[in-house]
Amino acid sequence: MKKFALYTAGAVLMLAAAACDRDLDLAHAYDNSSSSKPYEFDKDFNFDDYIDFGSFVVSDRVVCEQQPDIPRYSFWLDGKISVGKYDDSGRFTLYWSADNSLRQTSDSPWLEENVNALSAEMEVFGKDLEPVDGFYDGGAWFIGVHKLPDGRLAGFFHAESHWTGSNSAYKSIGVTYSRDNGLTWEKGSRILAGTDPKPENPAGQGVSYGLGDGCVVWNEALGAWICYYSGYCNDPGNYMITMARSTDPAGAAGTWKKWDGEDFTIEGCKRQSQLGGENFKIANLDAYAGGNPSVMWNHYLNKWVMVFHSWSQRICLSTSSDGIVWEAPKSLDLGEEKAMYPNLISEEGDLTGGQAVRLYYAADMNDLGQRSLAWRKVVFY
Repeated sequence: MKKFALYTAGAVLMLAAAACDRDLDLAHAYDNSSSSKPYEFDKDFNFDDYIDFGSFVVSDRVVCEQQPDIPRYSFWLDGKISVGKYDDSGRFTLYWSADNSLRQTSDSPWLEENVNALSAEMEVFGKDLEPVDGFYDGGAWFIGVHKLPDGRLAGFFHAESHWTGSNSAYKSIGVTYSRDNGLTWEKGSRILAGTDPKPENPAGQGVSYGLGDGCVVWNEALGAWICYYSGYCNDPGNYMITMARSTDPAGAAGTWKKWDGEDFTIEGCKRQSQLGGENFKIANLDAYAGGNPSVMWNHYLNKWVMVFHSWSQRICLSTSSDGIVWEAPKSLDLGEEKAMYPNLISEEGDLTGGQAVRLYYAADMNDLGQRSLAWRKVVFY
């Protein structure tokens, strides 16, 4: 275990960094160049209690107890969780995502303090929609909720179309908007799609078509929305993390371009055909094929941080100074045989964080898909 002069075990430690007091409500409000506020360590903080990964440490896991009467008991986590302050109340709104999205308000951003208060009445987007065949007749759920400069909320969502009697899915990504702070949402439009239309019948059980399983962030330095998603890349031929960009202030349909390996030039979704162009891998991230990224701007590192799960069900972590060029990810050996659906959440929400953040994830998934909601503290140094 490395020892660092910056820390003294058994004492409350403070990092000498300028405090940052910002309004995090607007997607366009956070600044990628901001400095970190100090992080106060627990009195009993000791590096020897953490797993060291070279530039960050990870604590032991905490499993969150779930009550059997909550929606999707034993199936959290199942996708991206959006957590933010979207109005002037000072309270957090959490959007829990599965086959639809539940909207919950709370004084706390922490999932373990909120999961047992979930109820079916909280559904605001997804299966209550009028089904659009081939788009979201199989469900729709948020992968990023942001407040726009005009006061609306933008909800970027993963959409699925299914076949009767099959658990296969045809996937794509859409956007919808709300004018009443997330209580009701518009129908939604597709913004990113695969290269081929939905086949008449799937090739088998559990087959995925199209693209999805992503997240969307606003990159202030680039003046653009970036969607990181899992799409089939011909080289080396697997579903990998790739990306698309929109410079439209609202991230509207028809404004998205996919990554071509060097720039964003490939059509995201053509209006007539509702199909998109080819997907190209992000260099370095192709060390692990996977999906369900969670991306956060870290103002302690002055970098973007991404976590995603590999198809071998390991959590991977990477960082980037600009959100485009990513470092080779580290696969986290956390002792779990199966770890999926990672989410980065801080005391500020899911968009920004400092030296210490929480990594929530689905742990110990069995053959029926049942899982535990677990979390670990991640401390960067």
